[in-house]
Amino acid sequence: MKRRTFTQSQIRYLRDRAEEQYENMRGSRSYRNVSFLLYIAIVVLAALTIRSFIAEPIRVEGDSMIPTLIHNEDMLVEKMSYWLDDPQRGDIVICIYPGYTESCVKRVIGLPGETVEIRGGVFYIDGESLDESPYWNGEIIGDMSLVTVAARHVFVVGDNRNGSKDSRNASVGSLSYASVFGRVVAVVYPFQEFRSIPRVNYP
Repeated sequence: MKRRTFTQSQIRYLRDRAEEQYENMRGSRSYRNVSFLLYIAIVVLAALTIRSFIAEPIRVEGDSMIPTLIHNEDMLVEKMSYWLDDPQRGDIVICIYPGYTESCVKRVIGLPGETVEIRGGVFYIDGESLDESPYWNGEIIGDMSLVTVAARHVFVVGDNRNGSKDSRNASVGSLSYASVFGRVVAVVYPFQEFRSIPRVNYP
């Protein structure tokens, strides 16, 4: 069989078409790579935005909130409520103590302008005893002299009243609203322990 030969113009044409096809394929792969990286960036940005401004899971460390929260449980903390509203009595909040870099979980019991004291193993708010039976049935060890909660501050304590470092401690004191950045709304892990954490409404 006679071997086919190509003219110089045909060879140039075929070479140009091959280079054009290669460039098209390379551009297509680059486009897919860029699209994939952009997708990953959007997903990561969305996740960071949700964790920073909307909600995130945080692990309980320690026993200061027993029996409400147990060591190594994962809480779901929502952060939007306090954009428009102030922390309320009965909220379990995530907060940062003065001089601390790690967050703590505590319950709000005292609000701005109120007086808080402990007498005979019981908290008194503005002279009225606080009914804490939904989460605490023991007696608080030690009294605390009357203190007044400053404006835009809250008085926070652990539900494990005799095993918590909180606003009763002089190094902590009442916390500013800026130190409170989320409200615990549920326990989400372990899955078999899933439960909502509602705000306590005091009588």
